[in-house]
Amino acid sequence: MHFEPSEWFGFKKRVKHNMIFTKTVNGQTITKRVYARFNWWALLFNWFYALFSPRCQTPFFALKAAVPFLAMVLINMITQTFFNQDVYMVVGLITAIWYGFMFETWFRNQLVANGFKPQTTE
Repeated sequence: MHFEPSEWFGFKKRVKHNMIFTKTVNGQTITKRVYARFNWWALLFNWFYALFSPRCQTPFFALKAAVPFLAMVLINMITQTFFNQDVYMVVGLITAIWYGFMFETWFRNQLVANGFKPQTTE
């Protein structure tokens, strides 16, 4: 697993168009799609979407998605400790939106790290 901190906030390096990745394992071709849009499931379920979604089942992606999730939890805990409820709720919403925006980019980067090759663009 390779996860640079600069990848967390690489909004300029986000996925800009839908992509299809393929990899052949034991004679079978595995196809994964990466979408160039905000991921609502990641906003709502955060790391649990990466853990339980069949689409996201690729080695080390659940672990890779857990690292920013744990950072979100830590930020929210610190905010709740030092600020009032309104600030805490705003920070929680901002971190969830950030996770939804960056999820597909993290997924694409993990597919590339796992040896998937881009096939075509849509």
